[in-house]
Amino acid sequence: MYENLLSQEAAKAALAGDIVGGTLPPALLFSGPPASGKLTAALETARLLSCGRAGAWNCACPDCERHRRLAHSDLLLFGKRSFPEELAVAREFALRQPSQASAYFFLRAARKLLARFAPALWAGEESRLGKAAPLVQSIEEALDPLDPERFTAPLPERDAKAIESATADASALEALLPDAPPVFMIRSMEVWAQLAPAGKRKTVIIENADRMQDSARNAMLKMLEEPPETVRFILLTSRRASMMATILSRARLYHFAARDEAATAEVLRRVFKTDERAPSLQAYFESRMPFPPAAARRFAERFAGKLLLARGDARLVAGPYASSLARAASSEGKSLPELLDELGEATKGFGAKDKSMAGAFNHFIRALMQVFSGLLAESAGNPALLALIERWSRLAREAAVQYGSLNRSPDLLAKVLATSFGDLP
Repeated sequence: MYENLLSQEAAKAALAGDIVGGTLPPALLFSGPPASGKLTAALETARLLSCGRAGAWNCACPDCERHRRLAHSDLLLFGKRSFPEELAVAREFALRQPSQASAYFFLRAARKLLARFAPALWAGEESRLGKAAPLVQSIEEALDPLDPERFTAPLPERDAKAIESATADASALEALLPDAPPVFMIRSMEVWAQLAPAGKRKTVIIENADRMQDSARNAMLKMLEEPPETVRFILLTSRRASMMATILSRARLYHFAARDEAATAEVLRRVFKTDERAPSLQAYFESRMPFPPAAARRFAERFAGKLLLARGDARLVAGPYASSLARAASSEGKSLPELLDELGEATKGFGAKDKSMAGAFNHFIRALMQVFSGLLAESAGNPALLALIERWSRLAREAAVQYGSLNRSPDLLAKVLATSFGDLP
């Protein structure tokens, strides 16, 4: 059991013991840092609960085969994804070393995303899927001909094109995901959970469950108070302290330890067939993104530096971080419009010219909010800076909402955002 979960011996032993002993509770909480294997363990638990045989990873039963492809009707997976860059890593792996293992990794990476758009989650809310539906269909069509049993080198051109197409569409689809499960998804999940399973048992997996808003948390709590006998709920979190206390009291905790560099190297060698070194899996994944967080952070700092410099108020740059941003902006010489043009070129028009960059606007806004948080940390005793950063943060959040919900052009939003920042008193 749990052959594909590496460097988590304590969690593996606890889960396997509960499954073999028939003591697995209705609700489980997998808690641990990012990239510690929580989702891998949750998906493997779902497979084991459906398996009609001994539960080995290579089990040939129909239920295990569907679970390995993440195509089982008794699995519901949703919540904010921890590693949207996983598909870029999967693409590289599949093209670099075509094999059954890399094919399964790519299929699973793509279907982890597609699962968030399962019809069962959007029942009665199909109108919200207008932009997502064609992307989902395109990805499904690209995945359909990929057969892990025949995925070997030299890779046929058809398969290589299918991988490139699915990866590009997935980047665009990723940008349409809600930041947290809306309450309607929890209620749709409740309806789905009450229906009889196709096999032995249903499994609901909610990634980043701590991000749920109050209405969704309350709906989830009601479900956990009287869970259906045929369903197991697995909640994943990297921030257990942010979980609702009453939900914590109804779920059994399984702790996942942080992987050190040696454990990370083992995962990279055994799973990704590479000797490359990285401080963490998160760092390895992020390095494969077309617009990695480090690049987004550099642009965000240059952007914030230009804004601070333009205010011409010495009070705003009294702190060391604010001062360093302003000095860098002054020495650079570029104007804010020129910086935005450079950002547009680096992100291919925020994905307008290259769908693999479709998440770039969200990455930039997220990096900008991180920069604002750094400025807020040194705003104590500086009411002018505190008030300004709070207003800037509000405008950035509004821009993210307009992009995600109202389908506004990200290139236009970036320019409007810069103008709005400058117009604030």
